[in-house]
Formats: sequence, C-alpha cells, structure tokens
Amino acid sequence: MNGKPHDHPLTDIFIHRIEVYGEEADDLIRKIGTLCSRRELDQWWEKEVGWTCDRNTALDKARTQYKLLCERAKEGGWEIDPKP
Repeated sequence: MNGKPHDHPLTDIFIHRIEVYGEEADDLIRKIGTLCSRRELDQWWEKEVGWTCDRNTALDKARTQYKLLCERAKEGGWEIDPKP
C-alpha cells in the first residue's frame, strides 16, 4: 500500500475522504477511528468489514461497533455525542 487513492478502503475514508461504503457508513467508520486505536480499527475492519463487504453489511457492522465503542467510552468517563 502506498497511500494513494483507492489503495485501501480505510485510507480512502480517512485520508482522501472518498466514499467507500456510503456516506453514513464512512462517517461512522471515521467516528469509530476517534474512539479506538488505529490497531483496533484495523483489526475490526479486517474481521468485520474487509475487502468484500457490501455497503449494507458495512453500515450494520459500523453501527454495531460504534455503539459498542460509545458504551465503552461512557464507562471510561469520556463525554461523547452518541449520535451517529
């Protein structure tokens, strides 16, 4: 991977802001990235979303992960806006 557009879906979402899984899913993935480490984000993406995931599945997975991370953040004392 060289970081150029269309090299990797997460690079497209975070760096180039190219729509990959749809506006809502991409926005949730960016929010997920603010609530966890890059390593955790990469592991989640590889396990749950990956290269072959369709938009609807990616959106469902992103909603679920975002909800879990918001709950974890609240339990840890973070103040966040839980709206996707």
